[in-house]
Amino acid sequence: MKKRSLALALLCALCLSLLCGCSPSPTAVTVGNHKVDAAEYAFYLHYNRASVGADSGTVLYSEADNEKAREAAVRQIVTNEVVRLKCEEFELELSDEQKATLAEAKEQLIENLGGKAAYLDYLNQSYLTDRTYDKFQENSYYSTLLYNHMMADSESFFTDESLRRYFAGNYATVKYIFFSFIDPDGNTMDKEARQNIVDLAQTLSKSAQSSAVDFDLLMKEYNEDPSMTVGFPIGKLEAASTEYLTTLFSLEENQVSEPIIQSDGCYILKRCPVPTGYYDENQRDIFLSACSDRFEESMDQWEAEYAVKVTKVVNEINLSNLTEYIK
Repeated sequence: MKKRSLALALLCALCLSLLCGCSPSPTAVTVGNHKVDAAEYAFYLHYNRASVGADSGTVLYSEADNEKAREAAVRQIVTNEVVRLKCEEFELELSDEQKATLAEAKEQLIENLGGKAAYLDYLNQSYLTDRTYDKFQENSYYSTLLYNHMMADSESFFTDESLRRYFAGNYATVKYIFFSFIDPDGNTMDKEARQNIVDLAQTLSKSAQSSAVDFDLLMKEYNEDPSMTVGFPIGKLEAASTEYLTTLFSLEENQVSEPIIQSDGCYILKRCPVPTGYYDENQRDIFLSACSDRFEESMDQWEAEYAVKVTKVVNEINLSNLTEYIK
């Protein structure tokens, strides 16, 4: 009788855990009061395989590879959980319509795959559990909720004066001289030819820096990019996404850079003032850029608010044994 009662008790406990959505996987990372299980962590570890130069678990990974992937996985988890924590704080919830959209998309996926058995196989191949799949799909919705909340708040946060200050520090006109490493036949020049071009670029850069030669004249004579004629205004966010422009905002106004060497050639940049009237004509775009910057800065501050704890199971999981923890 006692054995039967114990069995019933265990069965009830199991059913209760399933109904409550409890995870059978141990906690890997805690962010604030949010717990992330080992299965979800293992998925993010897999998600970062490409960052360590491999795309399958058949590769023998070094400990350095594993550590690099671990760090990236924890960063992503922390960001996702902070977004959710802030949504809770600001009482931002997914709407019924959003929940229905997610459910419909999942049903469509299952149908397209050929049924639940095929869906479970898809999860297995993707290093996912069903609950991690659901959470992963929800993440972008929560990020949008938080960003839109910040956008609404920014309408009053940014006055005309503060937005103009943001504009002054985060927008510039860029001019550049481009020297190509590609010959007329479309082939990369040899090392000696490339070095000759770099030497020329360094000479011209020094001349322009000392104001011995007008930059516009140099640009007219030497520039090999026909799209660059008079310069163009650009924001810091956009410049940061273009490799050869990443140093633009480290220059003072009217300052000329050293040659910036890229795979296809090298660039000499000049940071110039933005044309009069640009602010008034592009104020909405400038506001949106300021909101994006504010959101990124806020995320950095919010992430510092919450304690992050990494359990010992994180060190047990690596890029070669992920499947053991996907449950």
